[in-house]
Amino acid sequence: MISIKKYTEKFNNIWDDFIFKSNNGTIFHTQEFLNYHQNKKFINHSLLFFDKDILLAVLPAAVIKDNKKSILHSHPGASFGGIAYNQNLNFTIYSNLISCLEKYCIDNKFDGIRLINTPNIYHQIKDDSFNYLLQWRGFIQKEIYISHYLINNFQNETLNLLNKRKQRYIKNIIQNNKFAYKINENFDLFYPILLESKKLFKTKPTHSLKELLILNNKFPQKIHLLLFYQDKTVVGGSVIFFTTNETALIFYNAINPKYKQEHLSTFQLYQCMRFAKKNNKKIIDFGVSHTPETKKPFDPKFSLIQFKEHFSAKGVLRIVYEKVFNE
Repeated sequence: MISIKKYTEKFNNIWDDFIFKSNNGTIFHTQEFLNYHQNKKFINHSLLFFDKDILLAVLPAAVIKDNKKSILHSHPGASFGGIAYNQNLNFTIYSNLISCLEKYCIDNKFDGIRLINTPNIYHQIKDDSFNYLLQWRGFIQKEIYISHYLINNFQNETLNLLNKRKQRYIKNIIQNNKFAYKINENFDLFYPILLESKKLFKTKPTHSLKELLILNNKFPQKIHLLLFYQDKTVVGGSVIFFTTNETALIFYNAINPKYKQEHLSTFQLYQCMRFAKKNNKKIIDFGVSHTPETKKPFDPKFSLIQFKEHFSAKGVLRIVYEKVFNE
């Protein structure tokens, strides 16, 4: 019999211990990561799923208001993070987890559930049973995004993963010492470039400078900044999250627009790939490839997708599932 308990601080240690032993948990599921959002305008309502004393799954979640409806939503402080579950669960238990979640939400007067599931590249064991059961139980795909990822080939030189034209760009940059990079914590040097880059698409960074500094302080071994220089001038930067023991996510990749024609973006992505490989990351997530400046933000951005494909990247879905109880 599965029971659900609402998260309180007394569960903090068993929650975070569970995440990195689970099948699909990432840094975004941990309470240590989510706690930096304590002053945000949403109410933490994370859940733990037990079978007697055995923890089966957790859901980082919060209460949001959508058209005056109360929605239990995957935690807004994370890029993704639906239910993280034990590696040893079967089809019936998956079904029971979803059934118990629905009953919990109805009993607690929620009008609906919205889950941003972890992409399958982060799963230790690939199994689509959970996504199938969500749809079988009436959840709809409210939003769907395309992201791109790369499986690192540890046997071959990273440069060989790029197409021939990109290889020429990289060789030219290296031979002529056009750019250099350093791994450091000077987010204050990076953030103005990030703001300027986002402004071009009429968007803002997910994190404030203060939040990035807090996260870097919390996770010095998991969040890294690569700063890129021309001579002594900072011209770009990349922020990489080590999301699991085997995966890296390039969360931010920004350049000074003046250097766009000098193929700085290509050099940055190449160095991010080398950095991830050096740290034994099997999979690199290049992030979503959509068009934030349009009225339909999940429209694919074809130029960005083509750019990532030049690095041997392939597509993977990020899906937002929703079920509404009271229309």
